[in-house]
Amino acid sequence: MRFILTLLLTVSAFGSIFSQSSRGGSVYYEEMRTLELAQREASIVKEITTGNIPEFLKNWVEVKFSERDAAGKRHRVTLFVKADYLAAGTDADYFTLPMIPQSAQKIANHFNASLPTPKIVDIIYKKSALKLEPFNFIPRGNRNETPDILNDHSRIVTAQIKASGNKPGVFVSGTKKDIVICSKLSDPKRTHHVTIYGWHRLNGVAIQPATNIHIDIYVDYSHGVRLISNRVLIDGKEYDYRKILQDSLLYTLLSSEPKPLERVAYSTGE
Repeated sequence: MRFILTLLLTVSAFGSIFSQSSRGGSVYYEEMRTLELAQREASIVKEITTGNIPEFLKNWVEVKFSERDAAGKRHRVTLFVKADYLAAGTDADYFTLPMIPQSAQKIANHFNASLPTPKIVDIIYKKSALKLEPFNFIPRGNRNETPDILNDHSRIVTAQIKASGNKPGVFVSGTKKDIVICSKLSDPKRTHHVTIYGWHRLNGVAIQPATNIHIDIYVDYSHGVRLISNRVLIDGKEYDYRKILQDSLLYTLLSSEPKPLERVAYSTGE
């Protein structure tokens, strides 16, 4: 009897652990939807860094292209990027999570990754296996900033992916505006702002030019976070993504800015 009781308790304990680690995005949505912004953002960071993400976000997609350095020499470049924007949940039930840039940076740091530049967003769009037409909600007050709309947009994009004949996890683009890093991070007049770019239409033109008009606690359904591994290959040799962006010769491989970036990450306040 004691053995059976012990066995039941063990199964119950481990069952709880397993169910928590693989719980769906719909479960997480119900947990986070009533939280205040600061609590919600802390929850998002914890959820993703503790591993409750779809299997398709646990690997990297190779993106290969060639580009010239600042001296005009052409190089072969290989990036390693996520197939989709950050989400919580499982392959069958996930919630793509817009978030503030501080949270995005904390998660990127955890995975030894960075955020894309506008040039990288364009390259990802060109190289992606599936390009979707952006879906937008009509602005009504602050409705588009609410967790309900964040979740609704996530479900709509998932439906678009399935309607295309693909499964979640396909290398997809066109569904979100990226939180990006660029020279605007050094704007002395906007030191606490988020820079967004992208949301390409099917003709390849981005709806959203690079802009930092929003304060860095602003987030709506259209924002997305796609991670870029800090490991980059140039002509087969390994480099650090952040150092490339600050290198006077190589920065043009990853950026369309007129000079190397001064800042390559958002402040996390830590």
